[in-house]
Amino acid sequence: MKITRRSILGTGLATFMLLTGFSLPAASQEFPNRSIEFIAGYGPGGGHDTMMRSMATIIRQLDISTSPIAVVNKPGGSGASSMGYLNTHKEDGHYLMAVTSSFITTPLSVNVGLSHEDFTPIARLGIDPTILVVGARSSITSLEDIKNADRTLNVAGGGTGGIEHIATLMVSDALGVNLNYVPFQGDGEVTTALLSGQVDFAMINPGAVADFIASGRLNALAITTEERAELFPDMPTFLEKGYNVVAYVFRGLVAPQGISDDSKAWLSDLVAKVQASPEWKTQYLDPNAIVSDYQDSDEFAAYLEETETLYETMLARLGLIGE
Repeated sequence: MKITRRSILGTGLATFMLLTGFSLPAASQEFPNRSIEFIAGYGPGGGHDTMMRSMATIIRQLDISTSPIAVVNKPGGSGASSMGYLNTHKEDGHYLMAVTSSFITTPLSVNVGLSHEDFTPIARLGIDPTILVVGARSSITSLEDIKNADRTLNVAGGGTGGIEHIATLMVSDALGVNLNYVPFQGDGEVTTALLSGQVDFAMINPGAVADFIASGRLNALAITTEERAELFPDMPTFLEKGYNVVAYVFRGLVAPQGISDDSKAWLSDLVAKVQASPEWKTQYLDPNAIVSDYQDSDEFAAYLEETETLYETMLARLGLIGE
């Protein structure tokens, strides 16, 4: 065996690492070096789960990555359980978690010891808008009818402090009227209350009532996006009607805090390729009535800061800020 300076140095380094337990930093290893875990903060079949499984399917279909992907559900605490789980994997880029508006509202309303600042934003993939919808036989046919009502109107929507509640508060401010928000458990109950005349109008996701609008049983007066949504081109925005009401559930992705630049870049590229594919639109966005509104890591980080400020103000007015 020929002994060289290189072999002596190599042997010495190996001996040093063995005796001291020293290892090369993880950043020097190729990423990813094992399977990627997609985390859904709600149970199977929910919005988080659907998004992550759709992504995993498209990644396999298009052969975007050869790394195995496992979708793991961590429900509980309106997203708090999944936040806690991801926080235990700091500096490890092999984890990617779905986030929606509860990523902001839950830490504001309950002291979970974490906030969006404790994670690495990767991308925003889309938004769930809210629409103001009335019954087809309602005397309310315009936003001006709400503005000029001679009584306090009852408004149906999702749970207290949710996006529909926040949107209702914004409508109240924009139109200069008092509104009585009536929370219901789920879109089905909201729709039933509206169709039966229990409430004057509702704030709801358009996908939940699209069939009723198409059949003429409900009328949509305005949508809360900045621009008209491609899926609902006939719905005017509040902005174009002259009212500053922009509120929606965002759908995004975050990784643990402190991941390397290389792993962040890899994850960002993976997500960018998925959302740019035709399959993403046909298999996820359109079937789930999600409006495409992609933001990269830096844009998403800025958006989260702005959204936290808005939500904190609104939840404080509703008396829902946690101690």
